[in-house]
Amino acid sequence: MRTTLAVVLGCSLAVVADARLADAQPDDAAQRKAGAEAAFRQGKDMLAKGQIEAACMAFKQSQALDPQFGTQYNLALCFEKWGRLASAWGELTELAAKDTNKPRRADAAKRARALEPRLVRLLIVVPMQVPGLTVTRDGSDVTDLIGVATPVDPGPSKLVAEAPGYQPWSFDVTLAGEGSTVTVQVGPLEKQPEPPPPPPDDDSGKAAPDILRGPIAPPPRDDGSGRRRMALIVGGAGVVALGVGAGFGVYAWSTFDDAKALCGGDPSDCRGDLDSARTKVDAARTQALISNIGFGVGAAAIVGGAILYLTAPDAEARPAGAAVTPVVGGDRAGLVLSGQF
Repeated sequence: MRTTLAVVLGCSLAVVADARLADAQPDDAAQRKAGAEAAFRQGKDMLAKGQIEAACMAFKQSQALDPQFGTQYNLALCFEKWGRLASAWGELTELAAKDTNKPRRADAAKRARALEPRLVRLLIVVPMQVPGLTVTRDGSDVTDLIGVATPVDPGPSKLVAEAPGYQPWSFDVTLAGEGSTVTVQVGPLEKQPEPPPPPPDDDSGKAAPDILRGPIAPPPRDDGSGRRRMALIVGGAGVVALGVGAGFGVYAWSTFDDAKALCGGDPSDCRGDLDSARTKVDAARTQALISNIGFGVGAAAIVGGAILYLTAPDAEARPAGAAVTPVVGGDRAGLVLSGQF
């Protein structure tokens, strides 16, 4: 009897302990329902006070805690009063398809049809095909909505387009105008600049082997052919200039003789065609000036060409020079000097 009593008493204590433990840990679902009910009542109170935005946030919180068709219906009506017609239309459309309350479902369908012509729609157009393109609107991925006129709530919005290898593209747009469709064309996207080439490997920390590097060759010696060629060109130009000077000298002499003939022998005491004689004298002076310039330039060019030719290096002269050979080792470095002196 004692043994049986002890067993029964132990079971009773275990049941009492479990019951107390259950009371100490309230059911999570019950807590969520209670929170949803409180948020729903708060939404009703705020809606009565005209606090539309706060009321919508309270209904939205209640629906997140405990989804109910009735809460969703109140949230849709609140969105409509707030001016967020696309959000209201979305909630009403879902209610029209799923609500088990037939009168409310019919009313939701009627309200959704009434809102549809008033909706603002956003049409995203991408004229160029870019691999890996993604488009976001206010941080939400809307890539799948490209080319679809999608109902949106009015207000400012930011579109961002990104693709591998391209610069990000962004655009700020204001969505407004009941019943309108706002079209935004993405791009064109610009390719990112090519990355700089990687720096060369740094071998400074590696031990250099003992090697005899090739000699550093002296610069090639000028054999004088270029300078002599230039001397001949300059001298030839000087000869041409002398010829020009001589030619114009002859012209000047002949023109002056014509002037003397027109004046009867002395242009300074002209007794003939004075105007023609003066013209001839002026022409003779110009020709004489050109002749003097030609003689001067030609003489200078001939002298310069002769100097260039005579000072040109001799191609057959044996150069005296030296070669420098660096010797580099792991713990030493030096130069070897060799050549003819």
